[in-house]
Amino acid sequence: MANPLGPLLHHSEAIDPDLWEALSAKIDHVLGVSPGVMVLILGAFIVLFPVVVLVMVWRKRRALERD
Repeated sequence: MANPLGPLLHHSEAIDPDLWEALSAKIDHVLGVSPGVMVLILGAFIVLFPVVVLVMVWRKRRALERD
């Protein structure tokens, strides 16, 4: 099946490789961390955020049930 966005893409990749290289270098320079560390930080945030929200909801419900 043909890609419906095929005519809109300029490259076979989903993003311009030169643009991605420039953005990646700029982000690495500004943040001063390696890509592996950034993946770990973002991964931890993605996993921990819903857990923290669930714990907060659970604690709020328990507090309301005690009243």
